[in-house]
Amino acid sequence: MASTMAVKRVIILGIDGAGAFVSEADTPYIDVLLLGGAKTDHAQTVFPSISGECWGSLLHGVTPERHESHVNIKMERNYPVVSATPSLFQIISEAKPNSKMASFVSWKPIQTGVIEENDAVYKYAAPDEDLVPAIAAYIHNNPDFELLFVQLDDVDAAGHRHGYGSEEYLKAISRADSQIGEISKAILDAGMLEDSLIIVTTDHGGGGLDSFNHGSDHPKDMTIFWGCRGPGIQTEADLAGLTIMDTAAVALSALGLPFPDDWDAKLPSGLLVKAGQR
Repeated sequence: MASTMAVKRVIILGIDGAGAFVSEADTPYIDVLLLGGAKTDHAQTVFPSISGECWGSLLHGVTPERHESHVNIKMERNYPVVSATPSLFQIISEAKPNSKMASFVSWKPIQTGVIEENDAVYKYAAPDEDLVPAIAAYIHNNPDFELLFVQLDDVDAAGHRHGYGSEEYLKAISRADSQIGEISKAILDAGMLEDSLIIVTTDHGGGGLDSFNHGSDHPKDMTIFWGCRGPGIQTEADLAGLTIMDTAAVALSALGLPFPDDWDAKLPSGLLVKAGQR
C-alpha cells in the first residue's frame, strides 16, 4: 500500500547511456532502493537519442525541438542558457523563492547547456568517483534541499569504448549501481529516505545501429529504464507509454506544484496517490 506521507524533496539519479540494459546487469542496490516502488524497462527517450537532447527533455518536460538544450551544448557555450521552456529548477525556484537545489554531473555541459543560471541551484561537476562523495556531503550538510539531480557518466563511456551490452559495459552499470548504493546510504543516514521521491533513470541506450554508439531511433537506443519510490507511489501503476519527459511532470506533481499546460510531459495515470491527473 502506498504511503500518504508528504514528499519533501525529489532526488533524480541518472545513469548516462544505460538504456534498458539496467535490467540485464547486476544491480542489487537499485533493486533494493526501488522495492515498494514502480519501475519499467520499456520507457522511451526522445529522438535523437543523444545526451543533450535527452537530459534536456528530462529536465524541461518538452521535446528537444522546444528546449533546444542540445543547440546550446553543441555551440559549447560556457555560460548558462535561457531556454524558451523552463526547467524543473526554474519552475521550483519561481514557485518557492527560498528553495535550495543542486545538480551534480560528470558531463559538465548539462550545467550550462541544460540548466539555467540560478542562484538557488548549487552546481558541481566532477568524474563519477569524485562526484559520489561530494553528493553524500551535500546531502549531509543541506537537509532542506528540494531537488537533487545526479548524472553519472562512466556507463556511457564504457558503451562507446567496449560496446553497448558488452560484458565490460554491464560491469560499468554494476559499478554505477554501487555508487547509487553509496548515495542511498547518505540519504538513509540523513533520515530522508521515507519522505523523498527518488527516481532512477537513464537518458538513452545504445548499440542499435552501431554497437559503439547511439542517437538513432532503434529500440536499443530509444528504450530506457525508469523507476521511482517514495510517498504516494503506487507499486502497480501502469507505466506503459512513459517517456523520459514525464520525469519532470512526476517530480513537480510530487512536490505539489503544477506543471505547464503546454508541456509534452504527462503524469502517468495512477502513479501518485492524491496527485492531479492529466
